[in-house]
Amino acid sequence: MATKRDKYSDTEHSVLYAETGGCCPLCTLPILFQKANSKKPSKGYEVAHIYPLNPTQPQALALGAFPVPIDINALENVIALCPTCHTKYDKDFKLDELIVLRKIKDGYLSNAKAKLTASQHAIQEEVNEILDAIAAFEFEDITLSPTKFDISTVDKKLKVGMSPLQKHEIKSDAISFYVRIRDHIRKLEQQDQASVKILLNQINSYYLAMNKQNPANKDLVFNYVAQWISIKTNKSILAAKVLTSFFVQNCEVFDVGTE
Repeated sequence: MATKRDKYSDTEHSVLYAETGGCCPLCTLPILFQKANSKKPSKGYEVAHIYPLNPTQPQALALGAFPVPIDINALENVIALCPTCHTKYDKDFKLDELIVLRKIKDGYLSNAKAKLTASQHAIQEEVNEILDAIAAFEFEDITLSPTKFDISTVDKKLKVGMSPLQKHEIKSDAISFYVRIRDHIRKLEQQDQASVKILLNQINSYYLAMNKQNPANKDLVFNYVAQWISIKTNKSILAAKVLTSFFVQNCEVFDVGTE
């Protein structure tokens, strides 16, 4: 007996549209459009099942042992696609394309979870002064040597679970900024040690939440922490990444873990 397709509510459509950023995740065309002589936008997407709603015999054969969702109509198994990509996906089903869509959808779900967690984590105002100091640092007449601190700490922490490119960015930022950020934080501690300790605990707390949600992906953890700092402070994402790199090196705060 065929499984009946659910009718999704306006709220569920809002979720599906929002997670795409307004573009079909496969072809990147906008999934809202303006009709001629219309003041309101029109929906230009369809709700596509990632794991087929009612697999045909060839599809079932291709799926093999691929796990069937507990609720095939759940939002976790559907995604907004433009009509062209939806039709192509259904008519010319390939397991590789399912895996691509599943990865895209899992990324949407991970981002939504991170944003929810971010909304529940506060951050001390002192971080604004640190980010402003980072943005104002000059490099023309100062060259810092990695011997100023133990760069091997970063290597040990990022030995597994992080891409080489992300690791390189963190190490470069740590070498360039670590000593200056450390000295600036020490000055803030002289003014209000308790507030700085609260700030460090807040950053560590959000890191731990992200690490729990994404235990096998340190790239995501690092970038979610940087995004949280940037959004909460309305400061540059570049400065937030530099500060996050500092906390990777500062093992008492950002314990990324070893093997």
